[in-house]
This record gives sequence, structure tokens and C-alpha cells, in this order.
Amino acid sequence: MASEQHFLLTGGGTLGSVTPLLAIAAELRKRQPNVSLSFIGTPGGPERLLVESQRIPFWQLAAPKLDRYRKWLWPILPFQLAFSCLKALRLLYVMKPNFVFAAGGYVAVPVCWAAFCLRIPVWVHQLDVLPGLANKLMAPVAKKISVTFEETAKYFPARKTLVVGSMVRQAIRQGEREVAQQRYGFNTALPTLLVVGGGTGAASINEAMAVIWQEVVPYMNVLHLTGRGKMLTALEAAKPGYVALEFLNEGMADAYAVADMVVSRAGLGTISELAALGKPSIIMPIHEPFQEANARVLEERQAAQVIWHVTPQILEQAIRRLRENPEIMLELSKNMRALLALNADERIVHEALSLLT
Repeated sequence: MASEQHFLLTGGGTLGSVTPLLAIAAELRKRQPNVSLSFIGTPGGPERLLVESQRIPFWQLAAPKLDRYRKWLWPILPFQLAFSCLKALRLLYVMKPNFVFAAGGYVAVPVCWAAFCLRIPVWVHQLDVLPGLANKLMAPVAKKISVTFEETAKYFPARKTLVVGSMVRQAIRQGEREVAQQRYGFNTALPTLLVVGGGTGAASINEAMAVIWQEVVPYMNVLHLTGRGKMLTALEAAKPGYVALEFLNEGMADAYAVADMVVSRAGLGTISELAALGKPSIIMPIHEPFQEANARVLEERQAAQVIWHVTPQILEQAIRRLRENPEIMLELSKNMRALLALNADERIVHEALSLLT
């Protein structure tokens, strides 16, 4: 395949749909060092900094999102979507990509529809066990659809659906524990807890940690990523042994490397990284169908401790229980590693390149 081929990635709003796309980008660069990449994301989402940190040009597109709590806005959604499709057509006409990859996110819908109109092949990757509305809307125009779990394949046409497992950026495996310990001034005699609030924050996790941090720091260092704009005064002032930050770009690999235990939501992007690294984890799904379905798979396969209803006391007890039972942590780590095949990026890129030859 010629090196001047241009691949467009699209998604955003949260980081869940972005991290697998960056893994695909890294695999494309490995196979084609001079490949041209671009990304279309949301105007105000957290993805822009992460995408641009990977030296990928970022274009923004406003697109409507179905708001389940403001149903009175639904009648205007078709008009907003049509306007976004027109803007996407103009963008793609200027950018002239040869192939489009999407992994969910409402901004990807008009981009993929526009690509179909321009006869540009589209690949849609389904992360979660349950397919989201965006991927359902993009499925009819997709040349190929890939899914993480066998259980998900039934939702899409068999003739164009592949079960590929999951993917993570190789860079996430290259962190250095000592670098993070020194950077954050952690006590090297203590294990470290990484708390991931999420790209757009997880208020109940942040609020719970604000209550219990003083109980946790005597027996664990804590690195807490609250999410952009979600910092709490009680967390910012928590010292020593407790470092609270809103967001990390390049330092995420080191954060994982220093972590002996992780507290997180149940987004598939984060779960894939935890599986790649075999991190013992406490998972607290957001109460919506997609994360709950992901969490059920983790619980059934004993790959993580799942907390269904978060309170500060329950969270502190879960952290302490794992800290005091290394055999449970070892079992969770083993089962987490076995959760997913992790070469989806290689399989997707191989198949995509074959479609262009």
C-alpha cells in the first residue's frame, strides 16, 4: 500500500472511544512510518490534548447527542444531525481520507455517514458488551465492524463482523515505577493506589475519596486523577502521600507502572489497559447499561472486585481488604490478564489495509 494513504480517526466526548483509536494509529504508524493521520473530535471534549500529544492533527465538529433527560429537545435532533452531516461532508471533502475508523461517540455518526456518501470505507469498532446508539447508527454504513466480546457479535450483521478482543497503546506498557515514585514523592515502602475518575470525571468516586483519604494514606500512596474540572478542594490539599491531579497525558504509563491497585469506572478503554497490565482493580460502574454489562463480565470472570453502590465506607473497606490479602490481588491480576485478547489493533489494521489493496 502506498505510504501517502490518509487515515481518519473519529470519536470523543469521553476518552473511552479515543484510546482504542490511538492504538490503531500507533499500529498504522508501525506498519507505515510515513502514514498520514487525522482526527475529528468534539469541540469541548477531553480528547483534543491526548490526540495532539500523539502528533495527530485535530479537527473539531459539533454534533448532536441524544439527551435522555431533556426529551423536549428530541424533535430538533434530526435537523441538528443533518447540519452536522453537511459540515462533515465539507470537512471530508477537504481532508480527502482514504479510510475512516470510529469506535463510538456521537461525533463519529455524521463523519461516518458523510464518508459513506463519499464512498470512503468505514470501520466501526464496538468496545462495550452492549452496543451504543452511535455504533448502531454507524453499522449500516460500515464496511467492517469489530467487537471486543463474543457476546456482542449477535447485535451486528455476521457477514461483516469480526470478534477481535481489545487493544491498548504499546506506550501504556512502557511506564517506569521509579520515575513515578520520584515525581510524586511517594514512600517507596508503601504500595500505591491509582484512582481514575475518568476523562470527564466521576463525582461519586472523587467525593468518596475526599472523605476517606486520611484513612488510606497510612497504608498506601494514592495517585488520584479526578477528571478535568472535577478537582475538589479536600483532595487538592491532601498531603503527604496523596497526589490529586485532574488529567495526565504522557505520564499515564508511569501512573500505571507505579500502581499496585486501581480504582476505576467500567469503561472498556480503561478495562482494556488494566487487562493488558494485569492490575488488581476495584471497579465501580456508572449506573447505565453499558458499564453495568462490562462490570458483570468482570465479576463473572472474577477479574475485578465490583462495587455496585458506592459509599465512602464501602470503598475504604474494599481497598483495605485487597491491601491485606495479597493472594486475592494475585488472583484478580491473573484473571484480569486472561480477560481479553489484546492484539485487536493488529488484526483491525491488517484487515483494513487488505481492503485498500
